[in-house]
Amino acid sequence: MEGKQYTVAAANQYIQEQAHTVNLQFKPEKHFSAPVGWINDPNGFVYFRGEYHLFYQFYPYGSFWGPMHWGHAKTSDFVTWEHLPVALAPDQPYDKDGCFSGSAIVKDDTLWLMYTGNIINEDGSVRQIQNMAYSKDGIHFEKIAENPVATGDILPAELVAADFRDPKLFEHDGRYYSVVAAKHQDEVGTIVLLGSDDLVHWRFESIFLKGEAHQGFMWECPDYFEIDGQSYITVSPMRYRRTEEDFLNLNSTIVIAGNVDWDKKEFVQTAVHEMDHGQDFYAPQSLLDDKGQRITIAWLHNWGRTVVPHELNHGWACNMTVPRILHRDGDKLRQEVPETLLASLPVVQIGKPVEGAGCLELTVENELCLRLGAEDDYIEFGYQNGAVFIDRSHQKLEITGEEEWSTSRRSVTVATQHLQIIFDKNSIEIFVNHGQESLTSAHYLQGEKVLRLISE
Repeated sequence: MEGKQYTVAAANQYIQEQAHTVNLQFKPEKHFSAPVGWINDPNGFVYFRGEYHLFYQFYPYGSFWGPMHWGHAKTSDFVTWEHLPVALAPDQPYDKDGCFSGSAIVKDDTLWLMYTGNIINEDGSVRQIQNMAYSKDGIHFEKIAENPVATGDILPAELVAADFRDPKLFEHDGRYYSVVAAKHQDEVGTIVLLGSDDLVHWRFESIFLKGEAHQGFMWECPDYFEIDGQSYITVSPMRYRRTEEDFLNLNSTIVIAGNVDWDKKEFVQTAVHEMDHGQDFYAPQSLLDDKGQRITIAWLHNWGRTVVPHELNHGWACNMTVPRILHRDGDKLRQEVPETLLASLPVVQIGKPVEGAGCLELTVENELCLRLGAEDDYIEFGYQNGAVFIDRSHQKLEITGEEEWSTSRRSVTVATQHLQIIFDKNSIEIFVNHGQESLTSAHYLQGEKVLRLISE
């Protein structure tokens, strides 16, 4: 596609022509995926005019990462999604090499998007700058004449202007803010705070939070929100230092609890936890709906990993997790699957095949190990030695990554009384003790997928 002129119209026409060619063998039933092509980070997750809108990083023209567009869909219940026209294409000098991740906010019944324009200069160097677009109808978006609204020039010298991306919008005390990922000269992840009175004119406010040496060299896709008086940041660090059980993925997601000094505009962290203990949970983004629920959704994949549907030429790649309602749980977050989605899932039975999406609830009294798949092609999961685990080392369509160690088994140590397991054609999500912990993993099993109890 070298030299191709990317436009919203061309993308929409391509999707219409190609969506029917996609191989559905592993395409999920209840987890959001695009009609065709590659997707990664959720973007612009927002409640607008009575519906939940989801935008996402999207390359329609292949099942691999390419010049990023913004795909778009909406739902009222997280069960049925309506695909909408592509919202953004990299068609301007300030976003010519990709409309990278960003977010959405509603102002005066107008839907506003803030996103990163990626620019690759002739010498190969990169510029990342922030842009705005808006929509009166929630479908067709116009990029504003003032773009770019924030460039690396506004950052202090201690930050690396080339790594300046993924703005997340929020409102505080009648003013608009955006937390944006930046890289520090000290090789640690950093979140900067930008401020605006009108969503058009932006200024640098502060270094909101600077990471520590063991917390990774770049923090992607920051999100800031409050639940029950507790302030949280979720962010996806690259190369957070691994421990025996945590941060086995080179690219993880963390929940940082703390409080904000709004005079200094600084976030003071008090606790850090890995948000999900599976292999595939990245770049979560949250919204606040009309019921006051804080709901997040994440990319159900990870960077540097093999992408089985792409390798099999299925015409699509990657999907989202189920959405999760977040609750304060001390300095952690408890994640709950929406009732509307749960009610739509068939009950999975041990000893029977699992054809597509479904849910299994288990009261845990002893250790147990379950196996999903065929005799020679399966994953295992359960509760052993005080930890809930997922092990996908026995699937034939192997998923490998950049890690120099095995990530085929992930676990979290937690005294377990209850497991809620959500299945789909290419994934498993385990919620421990009603969302106290979670483990999310992709898998690609061929043949009949029978669920068996191996040991108890």
